Amino acid sequence: MRLNLFRSVLGVAVLLLLSLLTSCGGSSSTVNPLRPTRIIAFGDAFSDVGNPGNSNGGFRYTIRGVSAANTLTTPSTLAEGLANVYGLWGNTVAMQTGQAGAFPTTGLVSYAMGNSLINPAVTATAKGGLGGTEATLTEQVNDFLTRVDNKVGSDDLILITAGTKDLFSLAYRYFGSVGVKKSDGTTHGLDATLLAKLGGAMTEDAVYAQLDDTVVKLIAALESLRAAGAKHVLVVEPMNLSRTPWGLSLDKTANDFLRSLSYDTDTSCIKNNQKNSFHCKLTIALVNKYPATVNGQFVLAVDQAQLFNLISGTTSTGNANTYQYYFSQLPTSMACAVTTPGTTPVFDTTYSALDLTKAVGCNASATIWTDTAYTSFLFADPLHLTPQGNALLAASIYNSNMYRAAWR
Repeated sequence: MRLNLFRSVLGVAVLLLLSLLTSCGGSSSTVNPLRPTRIIAFGDAFSDVGNPGNSNGGFRYTIRGVSAANTLTTPSTLAEGLANVYGLWGNTVAMQTGQAGAFPTTGLVSYAMGNSLINPAVTATAKGGLGGTEATLTEQVNDFLTRVDNKVGSDDLILITAGTKDLFSLAYRYFGSVGVKKSDGTTHGLDATLLAKLGGAMTEDAVYAQLDDTVVKLIAALESLRAAGAKHVLVVEPMNLSRTPWGLSLDKTANDFLRSLSYDTDTSCIKNNQKNSFHCKLTIALVNKYPATVNGQFVLAVDQAQLFNLISGTTSTGNANTYQYYFSQLPTSMACAVTTPGTTPVFDTTYSALDLTKAVGCNASATIWTDTAYTSFLFADPLHLTPQGNALLAASIYNSNMYRAAWR
């Protein structure tokens, strides 16, 4: 009990320090720190700044402000949060998927699309993680490399946020094979159309085999970037879906399976264990492929699940109650479900975390929200974070992960 309490208090202290450092601008840990003049982002909703090619009508997958266009005066996605640290963020961000003409020389440039997958199933009839038509990670990277004639700038920071929708797709297909129950023990009916679009039901063994192939495809994308001269590639691994409102709406068996896709127990992350998590499989692959040298690291992988577990830990998730220090609303609560804001907000009772059509973010109507009213929530919808949640992740990555890697 004392150990768990100590860990909780220590975690809170670390996160508070990270937030303080970000607000102060932090300090460099190296003589020649990374000072990017351009950030190129690939992947999914964490970096989608309103790409017109996404399946959300070209809108961000978070709280967007008082209109469909982003009218917030602060960054709202993870990519924008990191760009802001370097003075590269503005309300208008270049979105490049499928574009032509001169490539931007400065600022944040995003190819990301909300439901993008690293590895769609061969049997899938749609490329996107929720049945959309988003470009895959490989297609995004190839599009970029073609535009820049396979020459990445030495001062470019490449950001990849990918894999969350791959884990969702694999879990949904597995549930299509074995069935799934709600947290109250009643049967939850899956969307047959979505299941078919994702590739149909699959066994547990098939899930982990595809997870292996997903890591292979991610490594291939990294290799393409390295061959083009990339010096700094930041890979933000998937979030732990078992801590999302959607995951918390399912029973313990389903929730445990979601957790197993994201990360392992301390003793299970070993080579040749087919049922290793995405994090474990990727870690082993990166250590083998890109060992650190005296010249630094080419790729920096961020275990997002570790931080995510800490900030979402509450009595409702069966973990240390650290959540309340950052967000007054529990992770089962979604900002987009609010009809009347306040200390005790009123929620739309028809807005369900199991309704995946809601996983598209929302507009912050002036009659419901002000620009800062969302700060008490971690989640905007069943699967996506609020701008405040994304900001906390960006702060942690810059002040902790990039510091330890001597990238700042």
